[in-house]
Formats: sequence, structure tokens, C-alpha cells
Amino acid sequence: MQIAPSLPGAPAHRLDPDTRGVGPGAAPRAAAGPADDRLAPGGSPAPRAPLTRGLKDFDPTRQSGVAGAQLAGVFLDRLQQGLQALRQHYAAQLGADPAQPGASAAAADVLRAGLKAGWSQRERATAGALDAQLRVGEPGHARQDFRVRGLSRAALSAGAREVLTVVTGNAPAPLTATVDPELPVSANLRRLDQALAPVGIRVRADGAGEPVFSVPEAEWPRFQDRILIKGEGRRFPDGQAQPVRTPVLPPALGEAVFEAPGAEPAALREALGRVTAGIAAVAGAQQRAQALLVEQQQGLAPVGGAAATTPERARALADGFARRLAEAGYARFEAVAPTVAGISRERVRSLLG
Repeated sequence: MQIAPSLPGAPAHRLDPDTRGVGPGAAPRAAAGPADDRLAPGGSPAPRAPLTRGLKDFDPTRQSGVAGAQLAGVFLDRLQQGLQALRQHYAAQLGADPAQPGASAAAADVLRAGLKAGWSQRERATAGALDAQLRVGEPGHARQDFRVRGLSRAALSAGAREVLTVVTGNAPAPLTATVDPELPVSANLRRLDQALAPVGIRVRADGAGEPVFSVPEAEWPRFQDRILIKGEGRRFPDGQAQPVRTPVLPPALGEAVFEAPGAEPAALREALGRVTAGIAAVAGAQQRAQALLVEQQQGLAPVGGAAATTPERARALADGFARRLAEAGYARFEAVAPTVAGISRERVRSLLG
């Protein structure tokens, strides 16, 4: 009996009539009797193969890190191919590439439309493992960066001490943080980060020292322009908390990359420069995804064989596995697939008694 593959490009599966196990492309094999009666070439009972997979090797963080790096890597490879094709097209339009004469603007429109459609599917295609800034992480961990109007580096460095009260839709009670200009900006950012972390808002400084706020990308609609702040009449008005603007940071691939340039050489050169910058940004993300994949895979490979399973480790792994199963979407498949791989019916029976 053949089962359709669960993912595109996956091999067909066959049910083993003896064990009812599932293996990629496995052909049915003849019954060999109960597992305990199988004989080795010398006539003695064949030893059972050690079960090296399953919860024993299930590390939720590492498994998730590997999955995120793989999903992001595939998406970035496709994105890079599209950008390279668009760059070659612009170069041909400018006459810099004589091997591609007569490149048409209509063909460039098709390339840009394909790139834009692919980029719009980033969150879905990577299961939330790649954010708009091309940062790679675990599936579902992509974050949306934004600013908060009124909380700039200059505002945190000047004026008087002020207690800020922040109200968000998902907070059971208002959150408070004290801004003190006599402290370094980094210290004030840590105060804000600690105060807002319970609702999922994190705060850090960018390369220029400006505050950057972030929330899980999937939850961004609940925060966009829906954060209210009350101050003491210095940076923010006293009295009723007022909504603040929360502009997002520009993505690594801005809208200008997908816009049609003018036909004049200067406009084409400008568009070529934007695409070239995008290629460099994607190349950097590809390197980070590959480095993360290697790091996570090395962490999954125990030194000197399988790691010893203590009751404490077994309990921790089982708890982590249960949490993954409770999650919806890709995380559930990600937890189950490596855990049950290679487990036959006999082994399940022996475990259950």
C-alpha cells in the first residue's frame, strides 16, 4: 500500500505488512517471524538493534534550530536566484552585458513581480524562522522591529526623570518604567526592556544607539499603533494614556527593489544598485543560516555515542516533547517526525508490555 508524500518532493511511503512501520520508498519484505526468534548467521538469536532515536535524542531547542536554519536557507536560496536574475537583466538593459542584448522592460516586470510575490510569502514559507531583517532563528520566532515616537536616544538623554506608564491590549495591568537621563541610554533601555518583556515587547539599541522595539511578528497587528503611554508631562502628557505612533523599521528588501525604474540610464543604474545591495544582504543571511545549521547539528550529535539518559533528562525531554505537541502548525510535525522515525510495531509493543 502506498501513501502519498506529506510534503512536496518527499518520497512515497509504503506500509511494511509485517511491522506496519512506514519507511520512505520501502518495499514490503517477507515475514521473518517474531523479533525474538530471528537468528543471526551463527544460529544464535540476533541481538536487537539499539533504539537510538526517539525521545532519547529529542532536544526541542536544537531540533527547532535545525528546522529554522533549513527552512530559511531554502527560502534565501530562491530569493537570491531571483535577485541575481534581476541584476543581470538591469545590466543587459544598460548595455553592460552584451551577452544579453535587447532586454525588455516587460521581462523585468515579470522578474520583479515574482520576487515581490516570493518575498510576501516569507513568513509562511519559513514558518516564521526568518524575519524582515533577514535574521534567522527557530520556526515561529521571527520578530517585527519598530520605533516608538517620543522614545528616541535624545529623549532618553535629556530632560528630567519621568515615570512612564505603558498600556497594551494584552497586558492585565499597566506597565511602568522610570526613565532617568542621568543614567546611560543603555541603562534606560534595560529598564524599558525589563518592564515590557512580560507582554512580549523587547527593547534594544541599534548600531546608532537608537532604541528599537520588537514583538513576535505574528502578534504585530495587536501592537501596531495600539500602544498607549502616560508620562508626567515631560516626554509624554500626564493624565489619560495616549496612543503613540509605532513605525516599523524598513525591511532588508525595501519596496523600492520591486518598483519599476524609469527607462533612462540613471534610473536603471540606481535600481541596479538597490538590487546589488539586496544580493549582499541575502548573501549575509545565507551565511548566517548555514552557520546556525552547522552549530545546531553539531549540538545534536552527542560525543562518543548516544547521551546517557537519566530520569531527570528523560523527564525534561518528555516535558519538552509534550509542549511541542501542544503547539499548532509546523512545530507539531517538527517534534513528531524525528521522534518516531524508525520505530516498528514490535518495539512499540515491547515498550507497552
